[in-house]
Amino acid sequence: MTNADPLTVWDEAAQDLLALLHDLSEEEWDRPALPGWTVRDVLAHLTHLESEAAGFEQPAGGRVVVEPARNQPMPTEVTEAGVAARRGRSAQELLTELERASAVRREALASADLSDPKAPALGLAGELGWDMRTWLRNRPIDLWVHEQDIRRATGRPMTTATTGAAHVAGVMTAAFPAALRKLPAGTSVVAHVSGPQGRVLTARVGEDGRAAPFAPEDGAEAEAVVLEMSDETWLLLTGGRIAPEDAEVTVTGDADIAARVVRQLNVTP
Repeated sequence: MTNADPLTVWDEAAQDLLALLHDLSEEEWDRPALPGWTVRDVLAHLTHLESEAAGFEQPAGGRVVVEPARNQPMPTEVTEAGVAARRGRSAQELLTELERASAVRREALASADLSDPKAPALGLAGELGWDMRTWLRNRPIDLWVHEQDIRRATGRPMTTATTGAAHVAGVMTAAFPAALRKLPAGTSVVAHVSGPQGRVLTARVGEDGRAAPFAPEDGAEAEAVVLEMSDETWLLLTGGRIAPEDAEVTVTGDADIAARVVRQLNVTP
C-alpha cells in the first residue's frame, strides 16, 4: 500500500471516481459494465456502501442481516440488495447520494478513533466482522476497481497513476505469493510489471508448501519462471476482470507453471 494516510487514500479514490461519473453521458449509464450490472448499477453499488460508511438509513429492502464472522468477504446478497433497492432511481439521484455520503463519511472518519487497527469497524462493516484495518484497506480498492470497470465499459482508458491505483497495487503486491498456491516446493516465479505501478514481484515455494517473496539475487531469477506484463494487465488479473488466456503476458520458463500462476493471480472475492 501507499504511505498515505488511509483516510486520504479513501477520499482521493472517491474524488477520482466522482470526477469520472460527472463526465458520463446519459447513454453511458445503461452500458453493460459487469455480468448483470450496468454502469448505473455499479454506481448504485458504490452509493450503497459509501452510504453505509456514512451511517445513512438504507432504503426499503436495502439491508440484509448477516451472521457476523471475522473479516468475512462482503456477501453477495448484501451487495445485490443495495443495488436492487436503488433500481428506478436516476443516475443523478444516485450521484447526489454518493456525493453526500462521501462528504459525511469523510467527516465521520476524521473524528473517529483509528488508533487500533484491530478494533471493530463502524456500521455494516463491523456487523460483517471487519476490523478497522480491513475496512480502511478494502473501501479504496472497491472504489478504484469499479472506477476502472466504468472506464472500460465507456471506452475510457484505465488510470494506474493515482493514489487509489498505488493503494491497490500495494495490496496486490503483498498477495502475489498466493498465486503460487499448491505448486511444488522450490518453484520460483518473478513478475516484471511495467507502467506507473511498475515493480518486480517475486515468490518461491518453501518446503512447507508456503510461498514467500525472495530477493532475486545471485542468479536466482535464472532458475525462476519469469512473467512480463503491464500494470494494467496485472491489476485486471488480480481483480478477475480479464480471463487469464486473454491477458498479454510474456513468459520465460515453464509454460504450465506460468499459466497456473496467471490463473491464480485473482484474489478478489
